[in-house]
Amino acid sequence: MGTAASRNEEPQFFDWESIESNKGLSVLRVRVPGGWLVYASNSFHQHGGLTFYPDPEHQWKGGGLPRTPE
Repeated sequence: MGTAASRNEEPQFFDWESIESNKGLSVLRVRVPGGWLVYASNSFHQHGGLTFYPDPEHQWKGGGLPRTPE
């Protein structure tokens, strides 16, 4: 028994969206149920991390909050 999708099913894949970033980081996000998966790494993808950002209504536009004065 195989676990591959039958021939009539549409293939499933993550449609990653690139988010602009500074400091030489590569940041990607993908919509998932209940929020976003967010991946960040250095430009060479040698070191990175993946996290879940809860946002059930998918309202996050992809940017950070404005800096607050110190």
